Amino acid sequence: MRTFVAIDINEEIREIAKEVIDKLQNIGFKANWSKPENLHLTLFFMGEMDEKSVDFMSQTLNKRMYGFPSFSTSLNGFGYFKFKNSPRVLFLKLESTKSLQKMYLEMKSELNKHKIKYDDQGNFVPHITLGRVKEYPDKWEELVSQIEIPKLTLVIDGFTVYSSTLTPQGPIYKWIYKSKFEGGLIKNVR
Repeated sequence: MRTFVAIDINEEIREIAKEVIDKLQNIGFKANWSKPENLHLTLFFMGEMDEKSVDFMSQTLNKRMYGFPSFSTSLNGFGYFKFKNSPRVLFLKLESTKSLQKMYLEMKSELNKHKIKYDDQGNFVPHITLGRVKEYPDKWEELVSQIEIPKLTLVIDGFTVYSSTLTPQGPIYKWIYKSKFEGGLIKNVR
């Protein structure tokens, strides 16, 4: 199964994301938009893994993160990744706090220690993907620079392991494991 490790977001951030997607559509962006229920902060994209490997990885990460202090970050604006002068991915930025970086590096170190493969993008840029761009308006950079994002807080007290099934209607995400820093690893048995 295609697997990734993520941080779930709260309902307030989900609402802001929906509003921003509406604004982007109104100014002429066409994209494969993320469904509100699929929005999250990806930590690691693992690719194809069998069930035993997912179980092992989840238990290993859960053990490593046990006792990690809960922390918060906040929405930090609107952003995009571009190729040449074309926008490719539109997203909400999250503040890259010391705690968020430390959590990411702890988890990365654990994956590396057990030689668990993941898609390493180099620098960790905390963001919530809104859409992958297909078409965009003229002067798009000027238009998106006017999008204002309120500062909302996201409390982080654990992580979730998801499976991703690709369908013609878009990906379907299903949580496999939820881990809390204060202890506890829940497996979805559906």
